[in-house]
Amino acid sequence: NDTLSAYELATRLSYFLWSSMPDHTLFKLAQNGSLLRPDVLQAQVERMLEDPKSQAFVAHFTDRWLRLDKINSMPPDVKQYKSYYDENLDVAMKQETHLFFAYILKNNLAISNFIDSDFTFVNRGLAALYGMAPLDDAALVKVAITDKRRGGLLGHASVLTATANGIDTSPVIRGVWVLDNLLGTPPTPPPPDVEPLAPDLQGALTIREQLDKHRENPSCYDCHVKIDPMGFALENYGPIGEWRESYGRSRTPIDASAEMADGSHYKDIVGFKKELLKRKDLVTQQLTKKLLEYSTGRIMELEDRKELESIVGTVKAKGSGLRDLVHEVVQSTVFLKK
Repeated sequence: NDTLSAYELATRLSYFLWSSMPDHTLFKLAQNGSLLRPDVLQAQVERMLEDPKSQAFVAHFTDRWLRLDKINSMPPDVKQYKSYYDENLDVAMKQETHLFFAYILKNNLAISNFIDSDFTFVNRGLAALYGMAPLDDAALVKVAITDKRRGGLLGHASVLTATANGIDTSPVIRGVWVLDNLLGTPPTPPPPDVEPLAPDLQGALTIREQLDKHRENPSCYDCHVKIDPMGFALENYGPIGEWRESYGRSRTPIDASAEMADGSHYKDIVGFKKELLKRKDLVTQQLTKKLLEYSTGRIMELEDRKELESIVGTVKAKGSGLRDLVHEVVQSTVFLKK
């Protein structure tokens, strides 16, 4: 029998939502076997999400899903980005994304908020970075977003910093990140004989011209026609997520428009998010996959596909809320099996 025992279920659930061993209540429910009942399991998930210990899930899962562990691996230039260090922006950036995820989870808001939202969490340093109304405190507070360019994860400095290298940005790296983490449609790795794009320090060629040249190689074309449009939309965001209209010294104006692989066009980040909203089921599916992998500790295989799609369908019918998704993940056969 490959179904989890009540004790195994208590342990898996506890490490999923609390990153620690089961408490007295979970052990008691495992001991009398009632944790195996769907209604009891659901009540426990609710109790555990309400407990402050669930902050461990929010932080660890968000960092893993969005690869926020990369934030300090390539620190930004000290001279150019003084505020990054003065305001401890690396810490604030992660907090913004954790608080954002936690709020969506607590209030069972639609998963589409990850693509576009009308709120976020900022403090003094982030408000300044985003060009919002000034705040005078280092603690993060919930604010309404009036600038359509900032809503959703793609406006978060954490994501934009994690997908840059501290000095410049690459539509390829950010495009791959969108395909991989948000849409779950990663491109195939480049062929071994392809030269990587050299950083163009003279500013003679814009990144767009470089990529056009790169695409002339037929083995590069197929992937870049998918990747590049996912990254060009983010070019207005600099290495720490600040808004910019042109590239550094060269003052070349930024063109953030592109044609997607399916022929649809967007002209900027706002239009791009509208295109992503048309693909919100893919985002839900990828999030489901990431939650299952995080909670079970194994990579999802082809035979899990059916169960994955079933979860996505159920959650969609209920209104696509994030908290509903967590419940469906826990009640799924993938979660309940070894």
